[in-house]
Amino acid sequence: MHFEIVHEFDIPLDAVELAVVSPNLIDRLVPRLSNMEEVEQKSHTMSDGTFERVWSYHANVHLPGFAKSHLPRQMLGWDEHSIYDLKKHSATWTIVPNVKPPWRNYFHSEGTYELVPNGSGTRRIIKGDLALNVPVVKKLAERMILAEVKKTFDAEAATLRDMATLI
Repeated sequence: MHFEIVHEFDIPLDAVELAVVSPNLIDRLVPRLSNMEEVEQKSHTMSDGTFERVWSYHANVHLPGFAKSHLPRQMLGWDEHSIYDLKKHSATWTIVPNVKPPWRNYFHSEGTYELVPNGSGTRRIIKGDLALNVPVVKKLAERMILAEVKKTFDAEAATLRDMATLI
């Protein structure tokens, strides 16, 4: 399933970008993520115009009864690996589920994250692909996952807006 999420900011790109690369972003974001049980910054590095981070998530979502017996707790956790190019104002990201390696074949998600000047403001465009390779519930589960992804990116947009206006 391909998706695109766009947020508009009435804030210059450089201010939004400073918030994006801030090591404090995660601390400001976590209180807004009611759909997450745990969020941790595993790494945050800047080198030669490239910013890299790894955030670890563990979802706190209500599972339908039929799914509870098939989804152990660890299957609701993942790491987001992002590499942001400061010159291009864009990033690539990949999701790595926190499951046994053979089980990783059942889920795949990756995409791009771009900040684009938009008049005196900034547009953030997130494009991604999400695939859950599980028969029968594939489409329903992908829609449920995407709804949670959107909540997380919406919370991040609100946090970036707050942080960028303080800079």
